[in-house]
Amino acid sequence: MYIKNIELTNFRNYEHQKIEFINGINLFVGNNANGKTNIIESIYLSALGKSYRVVKDNEIVMFDKDYARINLNYSKFDVSKNIDVYIDSYGRKSLKQDGIKVKKLSDHVGELPIVIFSPDSLDIIKGAPSKRRNFIDMICSQLSKSYYINLQEYMKCLKLKNNLLKKDNSDRNYIRILNEKMATYIFNIVKYRNEVLKKILERAKIIQRNLTDSKENINIAYITEFLNISVEDIKKILDLHLDIEIMRRSSVKGIQRDDFTVYINDLEVSKYGSQGQSRTALLTLKLADFELLKDEKDDVPILLLDDIMSELDGNRIKFLLDYISKYQSIVTTTDAFFAKQAKNIKIYDVKNGKIN
Repeated sequence: MYIKNIELTNFRNYEHQKIEFINGINLFVGNNANGKTNIIESIYLSALGKSYRVVKDNEIVMFDKDYARINLNYSKFDVSKNIDVYIDSYGRKSLKQDGIKVKKLSDHVGELPIVIFSPDSLDIIKGAPSKRRNFIDMICSQLSKSYYINLQEYMKCLKLKNNLLKKDNSDRNYIRILNEKMATYIFNIVKYRNEVLKKILERAKIIQRNLTDSKENINIAYITEFLNISVEDIKKILDLHLDIEIMRRSSVKGIQRDDFTVYINDLEVSKYGSQGQSRTALLTLKLADFELLKDEKDDVPILLLDDIMSELDGNRIKFLLDYISKYQSIVTTTDAFFAKQAKNIKIYDVKNGKIN
C-alpha cells in the first residue's frame, strides 16, 4: 500500500495544493508554522475520519472559506483507490470511499492503516493513562471493526450513565440496564486489548534488542480489573459500585480507567527510565505497532513522522532511516541534516502554504 497523491483545497493554510508522493521517504522541510504538520493531519483525517489536533472539524477550514476538501489517491493490492473528505465551515462532514459515501466510520477505519509518531507521542511512555489507552485503541480499531464498534457503543453508554448520575434522583434500574450492556462491551474490549498488547510485545522485544545491541529488554503489563472474568462478574462489579457512583455523580469503574506499564530491564520506564530510554521505548512501541498492522492487515501501513528527528540521537536516527527506507513514510522536519544518510527519499520545501 502507498499513497500516490493528495490534493488539498482550503485546508488549513493550503488554498490549493497537490502533492505527488514516492513509495519511500517523503521529507517535508520548512520552518515552524508553515504547514508541514497540516500535511500529516490531512492524511490522518483521511484514514481515521477525524483530526488528532482539533475537536471541532470546522477548525481545519481555511479562514474566510466555506469549505475544505481532501482528495487522497492510493494503491492497495495494486488497485487504485480514493478517499474524499469534505468539511464545511459549520463542521458538517462528508467522507467518501471510492465515490461511495461512508455512512458508518467503523466501515472506513482500517481501510488506510497508519502509524503516527510525533513529539507528543512521548506521553505514551510518561503521560497520563488516557494517552496509552488512545495508543492501544487506535491500533485495535484499525485491526478490528468489531472492536471499534464495541468501543463506540461503550463510550455512548458511559456518557449516558454519567449524565444520569449527575441528576439528583438517578434512575437505578436504568443504570443497571446500562451496566448490563457495558459489561458485554468491557468483556470484548479487554479481551482484544490484551491479545493485541501481547502481539505488540512479541515484536517490541525483537526491535528493542536490535536498537540497544541486546542491552535492554522491554516488557508490557496490561492494567485492568476485568481480564479473564465473565460478563456476569463484570456486571456484578459495576452494580456493586452503584451507590458510590451516585454519591460521586460519576462512574468509578470501567475500561476508561485501564492502563498499561512499560518496563525496561524490569524497571518502570515512566518512573526510572532516562530520557534516552523513554525515547527508545517509544520508538520500539511505534515500530512494533507498524509491524503488527503490516502482518495482520497483510499490507504495509503508512508511517507519519511529524518532526521527531530532533528528538532522537544519531544512532536512533540511523536505525529509523534504515527501517523506513523500505516503506512509504511522510516525514516533517525543520532541519534536513539527516537527509543525506537516507535512501529512497524525495525532499519537499514547505513555505507559507506552498510546496516545491
